[in-house]
Parts: sequence; C-alpha cells; structure tokens
Amino acid sequence: MAGTLTAGAIAAVEAGDLELRPVLQVVEVKPIQERYRIVVSDGTATGQALLATQLNGLAKYGRLRKGSVVQLMEYIVSTIQSRRIIVVLNLEILIMECQIVGNPKLAPQDISNSMPQKVLSSNNSGYPSPQSTNGASSSVLSGRNNQNSMVNGKNAPTFNPTAQPSYKPPPSYKNHGAIMKNEAPPRIIPISALNPYQGRWAIKARVTAKGDLRRYNNAKGDGKVFSFDLLDSDGGEIRATCFNAVVDRFYDVVEVGKVYTISKGSLKPAQKNFNHLNNQWEIFLDVTSIVELCPDEDSSIPTQQFNFRLISDVENVETNSIVDIIGIVVSVNPSVTILRKNGMETQRRILNLKDVSGRSVEVTLWGEFCNREGRELQELHDSGVFPVLTVKAGKVNDFSGKSVGTISATQLFINPNIHEAQNLRGWFDEGGKNVASLSISNDAIPGIPRNEIRKTVVQIKDEGLGRGDKPDWLTVKATISFIKTDNFCYTACPLMIGDRKCSKKVVKTGNGKWCCDRCNREIEECDYRYLLQAQVQDHTGVTWVTAFQEAGEEILGCTAKELYLVKHEAQDDIKFGEIIQYSLFEEYILKLKVKEELYGDEQKVKITVVKAEKVNPSLESRYLLDLISKISVSVG
Repeated sequence: MAGTLTAGAIAAVEAGDLELRPVLQVVEVKPIQERYRIVVSDGTATGQALLATQLNGLAKYGRLRKGSVVQLMEYIVSTIQSRRIIVVLNLEILIMECQIVGNPKLAPQDISNSMPQKVLSSNNSGYPSPQSTNGASSSVLSGRNNQNSMVNGKNAPTFNPTAQPSYKPPPSYKNHGAIMKNEAPPRIIPISALNPYQGRWAIKARVTAKGDLRRYNNAKGDGKVFSFDLLDSDGGEIRATCFNAVVDRFYDVVEVGKVYTISKGSLKPAQKNFNHLNNQWEIFLDVTSIVELCPDEDSSIPTQQFNFRLISDVENVETNSIVDIIGIVVSVNPSVTILRKNGMETQRRILNLKDVSGRSVEVTLWGEFCNREGRELQELHDSGVFPVLTVKAGKVNDFSGKSVGTISATQLFINPNIHEAQNLRGWFDEGGKNVASLSISNDAIPGIPRNEIRKTVVQIKDEGLGRGDKPDWLTVKATISFIKTDNFCYTACPLMIGDRKCSKKVVKTGNGKWCCDRCNREIEECDYRYLLQAQVQDHTGVTWVTAFQEAGEEILGCTAKELYLVKHEAQDDIKFGEIIQYSLFEEYILKLKVKEELYGDEQKVKITVVKAEKVNPSLESRYLLDLISKISVSVG
C-alpha cells in the first residue's frame, strides 16, 4: 500500500483513536439531504465519513472530490445502525485530485470484521494494541522518507502532511471489569459542529438569554418547560430546552451572562416557529445531562451577538420576521392596559426609534417590558435624555405600515456599551437629532399606504385570498352599490377596559337596564356600533363586505347612534334614506381584511373593511402615474 497514506488508519480511527490525524484519500463524495457523505481510504481499507455542515462548501464547490488527499485534523466516531461513521469536523486538503492510491476494499458492515486481526489483539480496552499500531505508524514514517515508494508497481504521489506521533491507547479511568469503559471527559467542540450523529460531545458557551418558566397541559398531562440561548467563542448560537424534572435541576443553575460547559444532551431539529437562532438544531437536556459553571470568566466568548438591520431595511422584510435593530428613542408613550382576546389583561407601551437611515419605527413593548425597560426609558426621556435602545429578536408586524414588537425571546438593552451604539450616539449629537425622519409605521401619504397591495374584486376569488392560515390584507378601489338597512348596528357596552371600550353586545334586562356578560355589570345606557353589510363593485365584479364602527362612520358620515335615533326614535325615513343614498355610488379606497371563517359546518371567506376613504383624484392620479412608470421600466 502507499507509504504516503497512513497505514491502518481506518481500523485505528474506527476503534477510537481521535488523535491520529491520518492522511487519507477520498474515493467517493455523495450529497445526503443537507450533508455530504464521503468514503475515505488508507490505501487498503475504506471507511464511511460524514462532513460537518461547516465543511459542506468544500464538497459543494468541488474543492473536495474523488481522488482528493486529505488529512483529518478533528473528528469523532459514532455508531449508526451497527456501522462506525467518522464525523469530520476539520480537515486539510493536501492534494485536490490524483489517481486512486492502492487497491482499497469496501469495509464490511460489521466494524469488528473490518479490522485486521492484529489491530483487534486484546488489550482489554476495546482499542487497538500499541504493538500493532506502532508497527503501522513506523511503516508510514518510513514511507514518508522514501518519496519514490511504489504502489502496485507505480510511483505513488507524495505529500507533506503534519507529523503524527505513534498511536497510544487512551488511559483507563475506572476499572469496571474485563472491559474498560472510556470515561474521559468529552472534547469541547464548536456549536457549529454539533449534529445528531455524535455520541459524546461538550460545548463551552455563554448564556445570552433565559426564557420564563412556562407550564402547559396536553394529552400527556401537566408539564413545565424553559429554554435558554447559548453563544460560543466562534459565534455559534443554539437553544437548549428542559422539560419537567430537568427543569428542577437546571432552572436555578442557569444564569444569563455566565459561561458553562454542557454535555450529554440530544439534538433535534429546531422549531423555527419559536426558535429564531441561526441553527438548524436545538439541544434537549435530559436527566443524564451535565451543566457545569466555568469558574473563570472567558473573555473570548462575547456577551451578546447582534445582526442589526437598518430601520429602512425593516420596511421591506417579511411580516413576522425576527430582527435586531438599534436606534435613538425619540418618543415614549405612557403604559396602558390592554385586554387580550383570551380575556387576560396586559400592559402595552409604544415608543419611537430613529437611526441614520432617515427612517423611524414604532416599537411596541408588551407585558413586563413596559414596567422594566419601558419605565426606565420614560424617565430618561422625560428628563431630556434621548437614550440608545437595542432590540434583539423583535417581531416585525404590518398594519398600516411596519412596526416592531416584543415577544418572549426579545431582549432590550439601554445605552449598551457596543461600537454601534457609540457611532449612533455620535451621529445623533452631531446633528442627527435635527434630521427629519420618515416613519415606516404610518402611511406616508393619505390614501396611498406604504407597501400597498392593490387588487381587483375578481382577484379576491380567483387568487383564493383569505384561505391560508393567516388573513390577507389588500386594498381595492370600488363603489358601494348597496347597503342593508334592516340591521345596520348593534347595542354595545360603553364601559372602558384599559384605554378602549368593551364594545361587546349587551342585552336589555327586565328592569330596563343593559347587561354585559363580559364585564358582568349592568348599565343604564348602552352604546350603538355599526355592523354594516354592503355590496361593493368595480369593473371586474361584485362582492359583499362587512364594515364595523370606524369604517361605517367613514362610509355614512355619522355615528351609529345618530343613525339609530333618526330611524327608530325620530322615525324620519326620508332623512334616513338620504343618508344612505348619499353614500352609494361613491368611489372609495377600501383597505380589506380577507379571512376564511367557519359558519355552522361551512367555510366561507369573510371580507372586512378596515378603512374606507373617498377617492382623492390627485392622489389616485399620482398612484396611476407611478404604476405606469413601473410597468414601462419592466417592459423596457
């Protein structure tokens, strides 16, 4: 066999030698889903290997190919379906391509049958004996000194790999009988090298975020869960999650900002609906997992890692995307109480950020963020200070413009000691304070919303809008041709919940008062709110829409209570008819929410008018001219 390839390397590596750094030849490269499998040869035997994801580029772009001669610098060995698989973490390409060296034979499926009998000589450790391996190493070294060694009667190619010491079996840590169990601590590897195929691994990382302890109930019963995010010195990030009894072990141990070594967990695909980190895997800790605090601070591991986007870029990202932004706080609104759809109250506070891009954005703080960072920001702003705020993992929302809101994984940093914050502070103090900024959270021009999706009536049906998991938001220019007048409003609760009215339907009781089931109170006088059913049409078709209070007032020009009194109290049918007729056959710009809902046993698409404005000829002309110019550019 070739003197330039490491003799007996496949057998030694598969037996557990992780320090050999063998020189091998690639005899096959094959993509498997998002990974690459390679077959490597030592000139006589072959072994199966799997490239770590960070090495995919070598195979993808052809640098690593059939015939390449490589030296494995870092690797581990795992057993998968009774086969030994070499997981390559790092390698050096010595020769990009040459003829196949020796006459390599495919290794049998059973690893015990794939090694020479010499290598399997008993030393009661499960590793190759020193005598047989040293002999192999000696032949390798002698082969390196003879650059004209022959393989099958031909000159073999020569390389200069890193010098390798003779292989020595690993030390024994505890004697458990006839077979020695390897209890050496696992090697610390980068987070980017983690994959489900590894048997023993350890990472050293800093906790950058720790989630709240959450309780849940499902078909299996009650449970509890919490997660924390990890960052290592190479910039790799990953989330670790604990359930039930594991929560009791580690919840009080894990602290944000501290560095830990973590081992003995399982890796599963990350659930991207809840995990925003740039890693396809997530660690699930179990009762055998180890989380140990590193007593000495490791300055090589940063405290946080940001991927900042300019506010002007946020305007063009997809809704529900997770972003990091940094800006100067130019306004802070008071905290208000909001009633969620589930009936629970929470706090909301809105503030505005601006940056060097000439744009500003609304940031909505929810829950405890209002009372912690929100209160501090309010006090700073009231004292005349414009603090720098970093929002890590904010969620992009889109309703009449883009905004950023906090979620459970969000972190806020006020005046952080980072380079980007210092640059932003310098820009603001040297004149940026007086630079006008355009908000991406509000319509830039009335009647022409930013990022407007203009559709025709027939497109709503033809494109199947509203039939997805989330509602579709769009704008149409249409004429209102008919309004139902029999039930145009409903009796509503006027009581305030936080900063808005309850507005739920109330019913009249026997004592003449109105009862609200939501507020569980009786009131003397009810309110009236629109529930308009109208028919709208354009040049392509006709459809029915529903308009609630604000949109109804924009269409009819009066409140629901005023119209109710005209029809039912004054019983002035002429005036009532005039109000309705005045709104018909007028062109409107209608912002619509389209969503499929269940009515009885039938799924129907419901179209709700969110906003209605009469067409402004000047603005509509500008919109059409802009549309014409875009079409001309695309055609030209």
